[in-house]
Amino acid sequence: MIKNIAVIGAGLAGTTIASLIKGNSNVRIFEKSKDVGGRMSTRKETPFHFDHGAQFFKINTIDFKNFLLDLCTHKIIKPWNFRLAHFEGQYLKKIKSIEDKDRFFVGVPNMDSIIKYLSKNSNVILNTKIERIVRKNGKWNLYDQNKKSYGLYDWVILSLPAQQSLELISNKISFYPLIEKIKMKGCFSLMVGMNKSFNLEYDAALIEKEDIAWFAINNSKPGRINKNCLVINSSYEYASKNMNTSKEIVLKHLLRKSCKFLNYDLSKSNIIKIHQWKYVEAECAPEENFFIDHKEKIAVCGDWFINSRVEGAFISANELSKEIIK
Repeated sequence: MIKNIAVIGAGLAGTTIASLIKGNSNVRIFEKSKDVGGRMSTRKETPFHFDHGAQFFKINTIDFKNFLLDLCTHKIIKPWNFRLAHFEGQYLKKIKSIEDKDRFFVGVPNMDSIIKYLSKNSNVILNTKIERIVRKNGKWNLYDQNKKSYGLYDWVILSLPAQQSLELISNKISFYPLIEKIKMKGCFSLMVGMNKSFNLEYDAALIEKEDIAWFAINNSKPGRINKNCLVINSSYEYASKNMNTSKEIVLKHLLRKSCKFLNYDLSKSNIIKIHQWKYVEAECAPEENFFIDHKEKIAVCGDWFINSRVEGAFISANELSKEIIK
């Protein structure tokens, strides 16, 4: 019998599991944002585009390689060749040239192009935040932020961070105490767009012992528009201390740190924006690769089960899909 399944969250885990199980089921994906992507989203501030979530990804398993084969064939995924600097504070330790053989991949023309391709044949409901799920008579009913009901489902799959999953489930669910243990680290992404050219001896940098931990010239990635788009990520340590600090204060601080680090005045740039990612990486990942309650017919998957990386999202969703189909 065909099952009705609701997937909540349209990042890589959600779109992956929807694509893998839709042959056996009627699947709807619910996404609170105006577009798909999750942490593989791209922020568009015309004429600037910023991959302000995942910066790149690796492909280490055969299953993931096969899953992405079609996207590679259509050149929606390409290797990113760039110069990666390693800093300790202001001290430059080394610059390494990343080439095809190093296999750093990105979506083209933007990181969210991958999710858009994977979800193009899926039934995705955007701008819809599911705030309550209720199980009655063996079925799940979903309600959005306006208390609108979205019908009955045999299964609910949450592809959300641990804390957001916890907000939707009750302590009757078998894996509730397991999710309750998960603590996640966050970060801030500073986005700077400017019309002036910006020349450095490197395209991206990993920075230790600073409030900023990553810097990238976004337009150094293949297929990008020819605009100078900088993405600067805070360290986890800075974010943990400032999650409740006003965004304006965080923006000014990270901008000041970035100007000092780059020895360049970014304050007159055309666009300066900040984004807060509350849930980026699990402090301690679970032993399992997903959680499932067969009795209540609800499950959770996501990158935080594995390593909080792009491939981790696929592995978690792929393994859960086999369990759901079984």
